Amino acid sequence: MERFFGGSPAAVIAKLAVASVIIGVVLSFFGFNTENLYDAIMRLADWISSLGFDAVNKILRYLALGAIVVIPLWFLSRIFSLFGSERRHNQD
Repeated sequence: MERFFGGSPAAVIAKLAVASVIIGVVLSFFGFNTENLYDAIMRLADWISSLGFDAVNKILRYLALGAIVVIPLWFLSRIFSLFGSERRHNQD
């Protein structure tokens, strides 16, 4: 589990928490809060749906097409990095 996360899960969670606080401060500086961010996301969804469902359908097809390539490559890179790190540790 540690190798998959790139460190201990506790350390990864701590790093994500620190990054979330920093991003939260930056977004707050620019006037965003949870309520208006939610409203902005909902407006974006309304705008996308107003474009027509054909456009949404096209976007979803592009997403699926890209995911067919991207997700397996990401997964393979994680698996190979696990095996590569084992080989490096065994050589030392």
